[in-house]
Amino acid sequence: MKKVLSNGAFLLVLFNTINAQTLQNDNFNSYTIGNVGTDITATTPGQGGFYTDFAGGSNSEAQIVNIDASHDKSLQLTGNATATGTKYMWKNGLAAAWAARTPGNNIIKLNVSLYTGSATDGVGRGTVMIYNTTTHKTLVGIGYNYATKKIMGIAHYTDNTGQTANFGLNLGTNIYPANTWIPLSCTFDKTTGMATWTTPEGSFSPGPGYTPAAVGEDPFEMDFVSAVGTGNTVAHITSFDDYVLMATNTAVLGTKEAVAEENSVSVYPSPAIDFINIHSKSQITKIEIFDTAGRKINAKLDNDKVEVRKLNPGAYIIIIETKGDRFSKKFIKK
Repeated sequence: MKKVLSNGAFLLVLFNTINAQTLQNDNFNSYTIGNVGTDITATTPGQGGFYTDFAGGSNSEAQIVNIDASHDKSLQLTGNATATGTKYMWKNGLAAAWAARTPGNNIIKLNVSLYTGSATDGVGRGTVMIYNTTTHKTLVGIGYNYATKKIMGIAHYTDNTGQTANFGLNLGTNIYPANTWIPLSCTFDKTTGMATWTTPEGSFSPGPGYTPAAVGEDPFEMDFVSAVGTGNTVAHITSFDDYVLMATNTAVLGTKEAVAEENSVSVYPSPAIDFINIHSKSQITKIEIFDTAGRKINAKLDNDKVEVRKLNPGAYIIIIETKGDRFSKKFIKK
């Protein structure tokens, strides 16, 4: 993570609000470059308390690396170059932190940055998953599908045929190329069982053909996961950075309050020539601009105004963060 503020101060300013509690977070900057794990059987924790469960793998497949200066150190996970085998990484303590949350904060929210890596083919996916206590149900997950080059969401639902499972859902139509950082977010509401996702394309939730099947379940563990499927021959490399798990009582997506808040954020004019203006009833803490390929564009907020005159003509997504919330808006550069 770029050190504009100290690492701890940045996370506290951005995510610790009256209605949200940080349960678990990491930016990996304090780690040592090299292997994360000490064994591949999840017996002994490695750096940062991370456990690695790599059936048929090796410690070298979980690394702390420097990808670029803006992210400092990041976590890199290498998958199997075969058609079978799933690799898991996690640290203990989420269940206890969730149990100690403020009463009423029944929504868990994940923010994470994902790097697509150099290989975007084969059959596999790199994801971040939040499991229940038995780890049979994925309460919510989000990640990158290497075959489609798209973002996918995972959640435990029942479809209109009566099947109950951890369903994978495509989130939007954007194709994200190799070596691209993508900001992602997702939530799970224990009370309703609803899952929601946010990508540079906007906000998503399961369609009307899906019914929540994990109502009342508590989060137990968050895993970084590399999975492969039939026909795969590629050792996919996925990287992650700046993850934050929060407990809150207002979902960013999927509630009337959140919709009202998002509707109060406006970006204009569109099409824009020199500047865009951002109006929000809440204080804006951060903005990021991405093109349709998911590439981040250098941008600076100056008194609710962003200069865009140097951007190439076309469509862009601006991610707007306020205190505890995150919204995406589209605009056109003329």
